[in-house]
Amino acid sequence: MIDIQELTFKYANSKSNALENITLNIQKGDFVGIIGESGAGKTTLCNCINGLIPHHYNGDFYGSVKIAGEDTFDTNTSKLALKVGSVFQDIESQLVSFYVEDEIMFGLENFGVPADQIEERIVAALEALEITELRHREVSSLSGGQKQKVVIASILALEPEILVLDEPTGELDPASSVQIFKLLKKLNEEKGITVVVAEQKIMLLCEYVKKLIVLEKGTCVHYGEIRSTLTHQREMEEAGINCPRVLTLTGKMMEENLVPSDFKPEDRICLNAQEAAEFIKKSVPAVQNGLVSQTNDVLSTTSSQETGSDQAIQPKNELDENYQSESKNETVLEFSDVTFCYNETANVQNLNVKIQKGDFTAIIGSNGAGKSTFSKLCNGLLKPSSGDVSVCEKNTKKEKVSDLAKTIGFLFQNPDHQICCQTVKEEIAFSLKNNKIPQEEINARVEKTLKEFNFNGDVEPFNMSRGQRQRLCLACLIALNPEILILDEPTTGLDYRECMEVMEKIRTLNENGTTVIMVCHDMEVVLDFAKNLIVMNRGQIVAQGQTRKVLGDKSILDKARLLPPQIEQTALILDEKAEIFTVDEMIQKLKEIKNQGEKSNESQNTTANQENA
Repeated sequence: MIDIQELTFKYANSKSNALENITLNIQKGDFVGIIGESGAGKTTLCNCINGLIPHHYNGDFYGSVKIAGEDTFDTNTSKLALKVGSVFQDIESQLVSFYVEDEIMFGLENFGVPADQIEERIVAALEALEITELRHREVSSLSGGQKQKVVIASILALEPEILVLDEPTGELDPASSVQIFKLLKKLNEEKGITVVVAEQKIMLLCEYVKKLIVLEKGTCVHYGEIRSTLTHQREMEEAGINCPRVLTLTGKMMEENLVPSDFKPEDRICLNAQEAAEFIKKSVPAVQNGLVSQTNDVLSTTSSQETGSDQAIQPKNELDENYQSESKNETVLEFSDVTFCYNETANVQNLNVKIQKGDFTAIIGSNGAGKSTFSKLCNGLLKPSSGDVSVCEKNTKKEKVSDLAKTIGFLFQNPDHQICCQTVKEEIAFSLKNNKIPQEEINARVEKTLKEFNFNGDVEPFNMSRGQRQRLCLACLIALNPEILILDEPTTGLDYRECMEVMEKIRTLNENGTTVIMVCHDMEVVLDFAKNLIVMNRGQIVAQGQTRKVLGDKSILDKARLLPPQIEQTALILDEKAEIFTVDEMIQKLKEIKNQGEKSNESQNTTANQENA
């Protein structure tokens, strides 16, 4: 279906090849994932398959790409679009209509789909993505994740033979991301559609795709069945690809001799939490009795009774009083019965929140839960329809956004909404000048920021990748050194290395006193960095509390359409009472269980020998 031979491509004015000597053969009905760090060539490869390269991007093109036998070099993109449906990384660039219904209808009408089929296809596409209720909504009123679903629906309605998707779940919540991949799998298996998807979320690729393409600096370093490709975990991590944490877990189990001696290295390749749980049961049979011992249960219950207020998860809008009472810092952000309405429809309602100075709080929830609305209420971009938001004791209704910006730095979900200068150096200096910082200090901060983020100050921002533009916007905020930092999905579009670099910088800021409020869909990032969580669902706060307490409550996560971190998922399969979140915690627990089992066996053997004697 897709035949690529010795493909090399270099963008005009670029010094190096974006793709280098790629040879691939993708069969009809394959489900193939593409993974690699930012700049590895994932988007370029997608654009070669759908024909945008070489027809819409200038550069040097060598080799060949054939779709069902037709050479893309000799076939115009409108003809190719009948066979290859594309979902781009930048969703905004793909939206053309005012209403959702018109967006899905647009492609159908342009490709001459018979009128009597259009309604059926629109309904089917909306139902497939579970967004029927959005049919008559204005596209501009949708969240980033909802827009992503609308674009995917508009492509599915065309019923293409091949689907090429460039990070289709970039702005989706965990449950919606799984929903998209389940749908792709269904289309692949039931309708025979060939699916090629570039994605940073390797956990999803591992669970759903059949084959994996691993790109490194424009070259294909691995291509094969998913399990065989994952045996190259070390090389993948050296290429900047973070393998699923269950693979790290099973690898460490092998290193720590927690598996039978006759297990082979390939036996540890697990694609999801369920497989990891089964591997653990085979390796440490005593786990069948659970991960949490009766002793631990008693200790845990006693501890809870003694403290009397260790219940970190609170229903509805009640604050975590235990956490609040422990904090001796001042309140820098407060929501008091805040409601905000779009077009007379309440988007968020009855929000009551207190954020203390120095907090690192993550806001989590499904798409459309009100997270971005919450973040824009924090800095005055939106004013409450009722209730009050105060920032450092200033009411946002009475303050200009420009004045609040001196206290609060805001990173938008889409970095392109806040880039306005011709060069990286000018972009970093822009907000510093607006805040009337002396020129000498501006020069010093710009140079320091360029060095910290390893930026070329003369590069035009829109010639950078999405992930690099995200890093640039964050760099501009860090240069301002704000008291409060609001981040709306700061890791979207970033590869693992970039994500860790960005989050470590944010953590350093927080440790130095900056209050951080972060909207985030990545539960692994939330677990690793946030101290406290606010969980939202349908415009309301359904829980607040310490990160581990919230992530350990499956009922709360289910209500908010969220999934626990992967190690906790594995632990819960083994024991519903388990609160184990990291690889090291799981290894420690397995060692304890194995040692207890060995001591028990020794004791039984000793008793048996005594009886025999």
